[in-house]
Amino acid sequence: MKKVLLLSFFASQVLSAATCVPPHEYFPFEGKWVSKNDNGDVVLGMYSRVSPDGKYVLRSYSGKGLSQVTLMELVKGETNSVKPYETPLKNEAFPVQGTWRYLVDVDGDHYKITDILKRQKDAKKQFKGGISGFYTVAAELAGGTPKNHKIRSLSWPTDNSDNQGVGVLSNRVITASLDQNGIAEKIDSGSTNYMCKNLSSTDGQIMSLPMISLDGSEFASMPQNPRGSDPSMRIYKFGADNKSCEKRDDLKVMAAKVIFSRPELNSVLFYASGSMGSKGNGIYFFDRDVRKSFTLDDPERKVRADSYPGFTNDGRIVYGAYWEECGEKGCVDKAGYVISDPYQSSDIKDFRAQNPEAGKKFKECITDEDVKANSEEQAKIWSYTL
Repeated sequence: MKKVLLLSFFASQVLSAATCVPPHEYFPFEGKWVSKNDNGDVVLGMYSRVSPDGKYVLRSYSGKGLSQVTLMELVKGETNSVKPYETPLKNEAFPVQGTWRYLVDVDGDHYKITDILKRQKDAKKQFKGGISGFYTVAAELAGGTPKNHKIRSLSWPTDNSDNQGVGVLSNRVITASLDQNGIAEKIDSGSTNYMCKNLSSTDGQIMSLPMISLDGSEFASMPQNPRGSDPSMRIYKFGADNKSCEKRDDLKVMAAKVIFSRPELNSVLFYASGSMGSKGNGIYFFDRDVRKSFTLDDPERKVRADSYPGFTNDGRIVYGAYWEECGEKGCVDKAGYVISDPYQSSDIKDFRAQNPEAGKKFKECITDEDVKANSEEQAKIWSYTL
């Protein structure tokens, strides 16, 4: 009996030490930078990419007086806030996903994030490389080190504005290196590889809206003329030759973009227009193991997402949104960013209760310790040391 009591005591101590993060955290975008559209909504911007630690969001056209691309810091405090950093980047700039070791301009110029935070628009590029094209994406391949890391970029090769967003995909793998002073250089340019010819008789080569996985091993895209099926968002694996494509998954949805979690979580996110007050705020969490989509509703607020979400490496989900803050004096419209723990959503809780075996995939919550460990790991990458 004493043994059982002791085990229960220690279990409770472990649970109390591992404090769950809030189900939803809100970061309003306010201040002199804010501008509004014709509907009176705060302009949050276009495009959206979330850093692995959830601290930054890369965003285009985010407010009056700001640079074309800004790096938004989500600042935690007694009152959460959003702090913009201006950048020298142009519209459709993108991060090297997985590590966010670099932010990349549309012409292939690579910048260190620490330089942008310190010097903002005066930050200097480290090197130029990779694919240049419409809405390029990139990821650092697994197994790299500061002294030798490979970056795969993926895009469309067409410069025809009437055809942008649809075409034969191409990718290039470059190799970069940091020296002992934290200066980066490209040490191998790689070559352009045109992709998916092996799918000509099935899904076809003509794809739209690709997004690369965080480790650069997979990509999601929508084939435009698949044989024997309707178009839908699908996931493919890059072949060893960097040209062939192996279909791994069909999500059976018509989402415009799919955002990957880190590989161990085996989940993706997609965005579909939601409406205030209806179930589903526009963000959908799809688990590839249990084959089910989940919503991230906050029962205490009306929330409408405005952008593609992003995963942190610890599993939280970050997205731009509009919401209502209600109190004794009524409700006030807010705009900014939300960080949600998907495991605390009512959808996933209900699934765990109704499917005990399959529900084991999902833990009860993301903890403060998870977030701390993830932040420390990301800080090492951004130290740019060997």
